[in-house]
Amino acid sequence: MSITSKATNWWAQRERDERHLIVKYAFLTAVIFVPLVWSFIFVRNLYPFAAWNVMMAGGDLERGRSYCILRGETVSGETIDIRPMNLTNALYSRTWTMVSATIDNRSFKLASIHPENEELIRRFGGVENLPPGVRLPDLLQAWGDLYNKQQPESSPQRLKAIRLDMYRWESGRYADYDKFIESWRKEL
Repeated sequence: MSITSKATNWWAQRERDERHLIVKYAFLTAVIFVPLVWSFIFVRNLYPFAAWNVMMAGGDLERGRSYCILRGETVSGETIDIRPMNLTNALYSRTWTMVSATIDNRSFKLASIHPENEELIRRFGGVENLPPGVRLPDLLQAWGDLYNKQQPESSPQRLKAIRLDMYRWESGRYADYDKFIESWRKEL
């Protein structure tokens, strides 16, 4: 065997090993990133790729929580539960953060306030005098309109009213989580 053929065989072996490594690492990269990309595109809240709930606190029994349920009253007279993230294509916790901020009137405490919010503050005599959720009718109207756009005009599932019910869990044990607090309703 000549020196040239030995060198050629050595380079061919090395190229085959390098190709094997490239294929191996490309496969590993796909195994890791394809499920992540898929979950961010298609999945909102499905284990094991719950995009935002991974960093949420566990069952803290020391402090109570208020929570809301969005419901609609159909033209046929039925009361249905509505999932707002299906209306706005939003992530679960971000939707309810917006609801909480709206109930607490946080949009009135920003450095730069919308002119309509400034007018409401003047009308009520200050931010501290605003009723809780003064802008909730606007949010409910938007959600009701979005829901009804998804339904045919003749559907008995179209909404005639939409409401947001607030409940409170006082903590201490995994029970008594359905204490009704308040409700906001908007005719559509």
